[in-house]
Amino acid sequence: MVLPAVADPFAASPLLARFAGMDRAALEAHQLRRVQSLCARLHATSSFYRERMEAGGLKDGTVDSLDRFTRAMPTSDKKAFLADQQAHPPFGARLGVDRDAVVHISMTSGTSGQGQELYGRTQRDVHMLGYLHALPWFMAGLRKGDTALNCVPAGGMTTGGWGPGEAIRILGATPFHVGGNLSTDAKIELMLKLGTVHFIYASTNYLHTLTEALLARGIVPREAFPGMHGLFIAAEGYPVEWAEKIEQHWGCRLQEGYGSTQLNGFGASTAAAGVHRDGARGLMRLFEWEHLIEILDPETLAPVAPGEVGEMVVTNLSVEGSPVVRFRTGDAARLIPWTEAGGGAWNAIECGTIGRFDDMMKIRGNNVWPSMIDAAVFAHGEVGEYAGRIYTSGDGKTEIEVRFAVAEHQAGLCADDRSRLVRSVRDAIKQRTNVWMDVREVPRSEFAEFAYKARRWKDERQQGYRL
Repeated sequence: MVLPAVADPFAASPLLARFAGMDRAALEAHQLRRVQSLCARLHATSSFYRERMEAGGLKDGTVDSLDRFTRAMPTSDKKAFLADQQAHPPFGARLGVDRDAVVHISMTSGTSGQGQELYGRTQRDVHMLGYLHALPWFMAGLRKGDTALNCVPAGGMTTGGWGPGEAIRILGATPFHVGGNLSTDAKIELMLKLGTVHFIYASTNYLHTLTEALLARGIVPREAFPGMHGLFIAAEGYPVEWAEKIEQHWGCRLQEGYGSTQLNGFGASTAAAGVHRDGARGLMRLFEWEHLIEILDPETLAPVAPGEVGEMVVTNLSVEGSPVVRFRTGDAARLIPWTEAGGGAWNAIECGTIGRFDDMMKIRGNNVWPSMIDAAVFAHGEVGEYAGRIYTSGDGKTEIEVRFAVAEHQAGLCADDRSRLVRSVRDAIKQRTNVWMDVREVPRSEFAEFAYKARRWKDERQQGYRL
């Protein structure tokens, strides 16, 4: 199937054209000026960062090169931020602006179990929040007059709850914020009533759920919504085979972005090429004029080699309230340097493989990421959902169980086909993880519907050792 071409966003945006036209030396000079301004300001206003600068040898917050900055400035992490908040409530000494300049509070979701970071944002930061959501969506084809369906829960106190509304308003599109408010069936009814939908923003998992639900009704998305020209996902990994099928179902390119509360929005995105090309994963270009993003070995904190996976460490270059400076995100990404990214001076990260280092599971001596199993399972178009657990058997052995359900629109599979599917999923998991797992099919009703990020794995091994 030939997909319609995506308009070149760089030709349509003077800002993008400006930064896309910079060579690497000019881009790094821009970054250095921003870092120098940031450090000078925070040295004067934030005891949290002043102590770190002085400890690293950046006296008076003076920075003479990016290399000097990344070697001398200590990293910080969630634990340090939470301790700072407790010592200097509510925002910590890292706030960096007068308290009366705070007009908005962003909070992390707390899914790590460690606690929630608080970020005090200024009026300019709120504008930047919208810009850093609008930027990747403009690159993905969202334009004035388009109807945009936001399937991510809106409102609340997370950055992701407020950014989409600001972004769609900035771009002049018409938003429908349906995430968290409507069931999947109700969303479909609304889409059919609207008739023309041009753009959808959803988590990877929820786009899968929405597509499965449409197909189960006998609705072919590309036929029901022929005006669709943008599907944008974030937050979770996926196999290339899944992305290809999604594009076939919807008849348009799939795009992806990487964002976080610490980035005050998105920090990387695909453009016209989308998330894959010729069976290989695509690239998300880093917005390096707004953020300094390092990919480091999580053990040594040394830069990883091109093509290797490391931890993303981020520094805001334009955030005023609660900026992050060399913050360890815990997110794992594969680095593609600008010299290998195919045009332009922006470094990139690989699509579809972002993960969390704290999600990695050590199984029978192997490092196994949930995204590896996601890729193995969802490479099978017949699969609708799955879940897994690791547990300790009565004789002290580590066991792994994977349960999957056939997609509703594949309910007509015969018994032989279902048996072959079980074997194929099991073999694919072994190939990607080097671990044999017990795989079985169960009814679709055994799985809850995830409205945003999916949590498919449970590690119950400690329970097996209780006396």
